[in-house]
Amino acid sequence: MVGRDLRALFSTNDPGLQAAEAFTNRQMQWDLVATALTGHLRRTADPGFDVEDLQAPRENVMVFHGVGGIGKTTLSRNLEAALAGAGQRPAQ
Repeated sequence: MVGRDLRALFSTNDPGLQAAEAFTNRQMQWDLVATALTGHLRRTADPGFDVEDLQAPRENVMVFHGVGGIGKTTLSRNLEAALAGAGQRPAQ
């Protein structure tokens, strides 16, 4: 592979080329989700919590935003798999 230009690389049918998915540099986001879930579980376990109180403010929404291609969907899918268990993950 050394010495090939990118055009040759992306136009090849070489069966020896392989891709590997890497999910990196998202520890801060994982920590934020873990903190948010811990807080949510603490609030809902409180004896004064009333699930039918529709006027109380809710704090259980988290948003990941940014330009396309930075891994928002991958992060969401990895969180889903980690929380639901890989065997319970719905088909994509």
